[in-house]
Amino acid sequence: MNMALTPKAFTQDAVSTADVTQTHILDRAGLLALGPEWEELVENALEENAYYSRQYCTALLNHIEKRPLKAIAVRRGSNLVALWPFVSDRLHWGGLVSLNKAWTTDYTTTSIPLIDKRWVHEAVCAVLDTMAATVTGGDVWLLPNISLEGAVNSSLKAEMSKRGVPSKTFDPFERAILTKRGTFDDHMKEHVSKKRRKDLRRNRKRLDDLGEVTWTAHENGPELDTAIDAFLKIEASGWKGDRGTALDCTDATRAFAKEAFGLTNGTSITRADVLRLDGNPVAINLTLITGNTGFTIKCAYDDAYKGQSVGLLLEEEMIRSVLEDDWIERLDSSAVSGHLITSFWNDTIKIGDILIDARTDAAPTRFKILSWMETIRRALRATAKDLVNRLRG
Repeated sequence: MNMALTPKAFTQDAVSTADVTQTHILDRAGLLALGPEWEELVENALEENAYYSRQYCTALLNHIEKRPLKAIAVRRGSNLVALWPFVSDRLHWGGLVSLNKAWTTDYTTTSIPLIDKRWVHEAVCAVLDTMAATVTGGDVWLLPNISLEGAVNSSLKAEMSKRGVPSKTFDPFERAILTKRGTFDDHMKEHVSKKRRKDLRRNRKRLDDLGEVTWTAHENGPELDTAIDAFLKIEASGWKGDRGTALDCTDATRAFAKEAFGLTNGTSITRADVLRLDGNPVAINLTLITGNTGFTIKCAYDDAYKGQSVGLLLEEEMIRSVLEDDWIERLDSSAVSGHLITSFWNDTIKIGDILIDARTDAAPTRFKILSWMETIRRALRATAKDLVNRLRG
């Protein structure tokens, strides 16, 4: 193991059936110094997470993330078998208890760790051992936006149960996903209301009356970079541009978008679906792809064609492509609870935040207090958010 990855590397040795398992705490530089083993881990992940792919993380670290970032990195021999970036938050509960949070940002919708499906038990055990170690900066953890019934959380829960490690789920909700099954026509009849289908046909006719309508998808080459430039322009022309939250509004977010979604060394993890009118983009959807899963991270449409529902028309084309073509097995909407997309797609997954007290020798009352503190914190945050919305309204 190259210990030069980080000046303060924590190493834990455990005899396994074939190799030695070593766990390291990497800092930002150590994470960025990882080589092709990162991509190999992404390819063999028990549960896919494009937001922890090398290209996406590197773009976030280069342009967006300013907090001190660390990562649990587990190796089995020469193989990287687990990777879980995190940040420490000493102010989460007003400084009373230090908390480690699995890494998320404004452009990240899940914090599922990368666990190699070939060595799940070794990786999960090493991760939990490290979560309980003081070298991480704390032994209480918050895991935002975890798929509650996914393979990774199921493995974590099974091992935590053996160890007597307590956990509690907060704010669970159903996130829309699209699974490749059945025909497009059957899907539309079963999952999209008759009224909605009629509206789509009417809006498509209205758009056809304005000119030639085409749909294309780009995953590489200069066409992808051109589509990303068009996306940035369209998003900035709408309400996000007015609020200053569009990616093209600042140099940092623009640079992040080009690095995260565009071509790096001739390759990319992004697919851009583009709906055009007379050759001009009117709606674009960006999807991050790892393995057999795509994460529909960003979409934008031209407000000039809002009346033709061009965003939904593009969504219809994407559904058709998923069900009829062979580019993906599942789409994760990356959406919040109650999003419109739920009424279009054919399945959901349960998402939530998980609080964990990783210490196995902690008094039971400690976790009860921590859970109570988190419950109060979330209630106060929800009240404040509601007040702000009322004032804006």
